Amino acid sequence: MNGTEPDDVGRADAAVDAAVDAAVDAAVAMTEIAFTLVGGIAESVAALWRQGDRVTREDLGVVATIVDPALTDPDGPIQGAGYVAGVDVLADTRWWLEWFARDPGGRPQRLVTQTDPAGMGFYDYEVLPWYVVPRQTGERHVTGPYVDYLCTEEHTLTFTAPVLLDGRFLGVAGADIPVPRAERMLLPALRRAGQRLAVVNRDGRVLVSNSGHHLPGDLVDEAAEGAAGLPWRRPVPGSPLAVVPLPGRG
Repeated sequence: MNGTEPDDVGRADAAVDAAVDAAVDAAVAMTEIAFTLVGGIAESVAALWRQGDRVTREDLGVVATIVDPALTDPDGPIQGAGYVAGVDVLADTRWWLEWFARDPGGRPQRLVTQTDPAGMGFYDYEVLPWYVVPRQTGERHVTGPYVDYLCTEEHTLTFTAPVLLDGRFLGVAGADIPVPRAERMLLPALRRAGQRLAVVNRDGRVLVSNSGHHLPGDLVDEAAEGAAGLPWRRPVPGSPLAVVPLPGRG
């Protein structure tokens, strides 16, 4: 008999379903690592304002205490993390980043940026998606992949969430995972699918895929996927990510 037997089709579909489930589980694990850290930063920073409305840069030492274990874990995926203050919420400066990243030796170092609007090279984070989207939506956001020229010059994913206290926006807490580390967590499951798959963010940009035709940062054309008969989209619980099919097989 020519063609594919129904049992073969069923087994192939089951294999794809299992691979998709594994990819979702891997994405959940990755986002839980990032957002658990982000949530701890946000809660600790918000607690400073619960103790009194005058919070200064010196009070933000709690951030280093929280992020240091993640940054010194040699097997962990986090490259950078910290708190970015809402404009005018700190008592002693209008703009501020309490952000730390691994140096080449694996040691946490505080990121030094120009936070004076009148200074050369002022880092205006108010216009950047990882800050704007949580401020506007009050929700978690995943930005990227993008080239992080400020810290690592690598393709990076930035996981951010708003820091809120009684509805007041105090800034964002965030964590960075470089794309190569995300690939190590996600690619094994994606490669087992026998079908082209990608993990994408809310905007439809590819974080990781098993297709050489869909690279990190590429925008997935959902209309084209629909025309190819691949309309499904599997959300990743607890995050704005999803696993989606890509045209073609293998």
